[in-house]
Amino acid sequence: MKTLTETGLRKQAQRFADSISHASYDNEETQKTIQIFNSIVENDSVKIYVFFDDSIIGSVSNVKLIDKDGDIVAVTDRAFIKPREKGLYIAFKYKYAEMEVENIESL
Repeated sequence: MKTLTETGLRKQAQRFADSISHASYDNEETQKTIQIFNSIVENDSVKIYVFFDDSIIGSVSNVKLIDKDGDIVAVTDRAFIKPREKGLYIAFKYKYAEMEVENIESL
């Protein structure tokens, strides 16, 4: 039996978005940090956007979301080659859902 309401799922998504402090990434094999560009929570879904502007060029990889405790909470293993004349958005998208289980062992 599912017990979480739409409000409960939305609040979980909002708490996740609120917990993100910044992102880190590798640029030409040097680790750097960048602020989160935008966070959007819609119902049970959350989208966290990282934007690389024209000041960042070359290889961008290993993009990670870092929470306020300093923990890595999400990472993408994709690598991008970013030219100076174009921006680059990376989106982390999640949907919260309650999963029904018969017993704890089935998790």
